[in-house]
Amino acid sequence: MSELIQIKTQNSAVLSKLQKQFNVNIQKIDLLKSKIAFVKTEIEQIQVKISAEILPLEQKLIEIQVKEIIYLDALFQQNIFKKRENETLSEMILERAGEYITRTQSDELSDIFTRHNNGVSFEEANEEANKMASETLKESFSSMFGMKFDDEVDLSDPEKFQEYLEQQMAADEAEYEARRANKKKTAKQIEKEDKKRQEEKNLNKTSRQIYMELVKAFHPDREKDDLEKERKTLLMHRITEAYEKDDLFDLLRLRLELLGTDFEHSNDESLKYYVKLLKQQVAELEDELSETTSFGQTSFFGPSLYDRFGSDNYQSLETKFKKEISNLKKIIKNEEKQAPYYKDSNQVKYLIDQYRQEQKAIKRRGFNTNDIFGMM
Repeated sequence: MSELIQIKTQNSAVLSKLQKQFNVNIQKIDLLKSKIAFVKTEIEQIQVKISAEILPLEQKLIEIQVKEIIYLDALFQQNIFKKRENETLSEMILERAGEYITRTQSDELSDIFTRHNNGVSFEEANEEANKMASETLKESFSSMFGMKFDDEVDLSDPEKFQEYLEQQMAADEAEYEARRANKKKTAKQIEKEDKKRQEEKNLNKTSRQIYMELVKAFHPDREKDDLEKERKTLLMHRITEAYEKDDLFDLLRLRLELLGTDFEHSNDESLKYYVKLLKQQVAELEDELSETTSFGQTSFFGPSLYDRFGSDNYQSLETKFKKEISNLKKIIKNEEKQAPYYKDSNQVKYLIDQYRQEQKAIKRRGFNTNDIFGMM
C-alpha cells in the first residue's frame, strides 16, 4: 500500500492551521477511496450471491404463492360464499395477482387478474395506476414544496421523478443566473466575481504545476533505455489518469512516491490551494460513495440491496446472507405447509375476515406518501 501523505514536523513543532487541514483532508480522501473500493467489491459479491443463492429460493416461494392465488380463484368460482364475502375474496385475489404478476410468467395468473378486474388486463390497469400515482405525486409535492410540474411530465417511477427534479433545478438555476446577468452589477460584485475567477485559475494552476513536474521527470519520449522507457510509459499513464480525473490526492501521492517531495516546507499559498482542491475532492468522493451504496434501491424510501446485504458495524456480508437464506427457507417451509389451507373454505373465510380488518386499519391510517411510491 502506498504511503499516506502527511505533513509532519520535527522537534514537537506545532502544525499550522493549513497544515492540519491538509492532513485532515488527505485522511478523509484516503478513507473514502478505501470505502468506495470496499463497497464496489462487496457489490460484486452481492450480485453473484443473489443470483446463485437468493433468487432460486425467492422463485420457489413465488411459485407457492401463485398456487395459493390459483386455489383462491378456484374457490371463488365455486360461488360458495355469501355475496359480500365473495366480493372481498375477489379483492384479495386481484391484489395478490397484481403483486406477483410481474414476478412470474404465469398466463394463468394474468387470466385471473383480468377476470377479477372487470375484464381489464394488468397492463392496462398498471398504465392507469401509474398515471394516477404521478398526478397524486405532483399534487402532493406542489402542496408541500411549492413545486410546479408540467401537465405532460411522467413521474411514474423514482428515476423519472429524480430526472425531472434535476432538470427543474437546472432550469431554475439558469433562470436565476440569467436574471443576475441582466442586472447591473455593483463594483463589489464585479470584484467578487473577478476574485472567484482568479481563485479557480489558481486552483487549476496548482494541479497543473504538479502534473507538469511529474511529466517533466517521467515523460518516456526521450528515454533511450527500453526497460526504463516502458517503466516511464506506465508511470505517465498513472500520472495522466490522475490529472484528467482532477484527482489531486493521487497526484500528490505520485509526487511523494516518485519525487519524494517535502510537503513540510510548502508555503502557505501553495497549501491554501492544496486544501481547497482536496476539499472539493472530499465532496466528490462523498457523493460517489452515496451513489455507490444506493445500488439496488428501487424506491425513494426503501433500502438498497447494499443496505440489505452489505457489511456494516454489526454484521458481515456473509452473516447477512446466511440470515436471509435461513429466513427464506423458513418462509418457504411455512408456505408449503399453509398452501393446502387455501383450498379449505373455512380457512379462506378466516383470511377474508383478516383482510377486511387490514383494509379498515389502512383507511384509519389515511394518506401516506409511501403508498404512492409503493405503487410505482
